[in-house]
Amino acid sequence: MTKWKEVSAYTGQPVEEDAPSNFAGTGSGVDMNPTGKKKKNLLDARTKTYREHKAKLEAARIKRENARKSKFVEKVKESVNNFNRESFLEENNMNVLKDIVVRKSAKPLKFKDGTMQVDLTTASTITQIYNKVNIDNQKKLEKMVNGTKGQFQAMVSKVMKMVSK
Repeated sequence: MTKWKEVSAYTGQPVEEDAPSNFAGTGSGVDMNPTGKKKKNLLDARTKTYREHKAKLEAARIKRENARKSKFVEKVKESVNNFNRESFLEENNMNVLKDIVVRKSAKPLKFKDGTMQVDLTTASTITQIYNKVNIDNQKKLEKMVNGTKGQFQAMVSKVMKMVSK
């Protein structure tokens, strides 16, 4: 049987093996570093490379946040939440309040100066008061419910005071 020697292609001299050919990885205990010491890269906040790296990280973070907060996406979400077929119909807000009580879920009310989300408790209180008052006061309540946001909020505060007594 012939014994072969590994020879360098550049010098023609025999090559001494630095590490065994059956190197099993870092868990084997064989050190591949020729100095015998493991090199540690310390992270120092005083260095220029650290400040550059920090600036890159902050720029990437800002870019991700801006990508999440797209104005177009926010407008689409808002329009989808407010979309309903009733928006094309002129409707009495008292009927919407009664529907909120029946369905037990909040809904937007349309006023002359915009829309406002109304919860079940407020709708239930207003409809109970509406059913207990006389016809003249019912008309006044309807006028306030179908008016502006300010009129509606004033009416809600008065109704809540009446109920709390």
